[in-house]
Amino acid sequence: MADRSLKVVLLGDQGVGKTSIRSQYVQRHFASSYRATVGANFLSYGVRTKTGDVLQLQIWDTAGQERFNAMSRAFYRGADIAVLVYDVTSAESFYHLQRWLDNFIEHCNNPRPRVLVVGNKKDQHAAQQISRRQAVEYAQGITAGLVDDAKLSVLETSAKQYQDVERVFQRCADLGTDILQHLEPIELEFDQVDLTASKKSQGCC
Repeated sequence: MADRSLKVVLLGDQGVGKTSIRSQYVQRHFASSYRATVGANFLSYGVRTKTGDVLQLQIWDTAGQERFNAMSRAFYRGADIAVLVYDVTSAESFYHLQRWLDNFIEHCNNPRPRVLVVGNKKDQHAAQQISRRQAVEYAQGITAGLVDDAKLSVLETSAKQYQDVERVFQRCADLGTDILQHLEPIELEFDQVDLTASKKSQGCC
């Protein structure tokens, strides 16, 4: 496997739980008070893949507020995987996913990134507005090649209760294995130098 990290970007509206999902996974920490992310930042974390290798994930958390969108787009560049996060209790956050996806595709500068769809706050059953079936149907309609398997790439989590958070990043790592295996090798070009001729042209010491 190529020796490099994989860039994962968490996208979605303000308050859907992007920061909480990452904090719970990397730091096992959940903050009940809400603090909006400004711009973007990343944490690196090693994940064991289905082949037994350890892959470093660069997990980027981006701002969900409209006024920070232009700033966040700069951090999409070079991303391998977009994790589209919505709040299962907010239909609006789900319907906004397509806008987030369109912006990501436009600015990631990657010919074939992968996409996951994650519904957070599944512990709030009574208030749930979007079913997993709706999310799977949405994923199945995403442009071919971006979602490898809708049933595997659509997950529901509870960052608060740490339910299925690990599955999100395990799925990222497994997708990363396939991504890195299909990278085209880089051919390096070198100028040929006649060392014999160079030695002959050198003067005396």
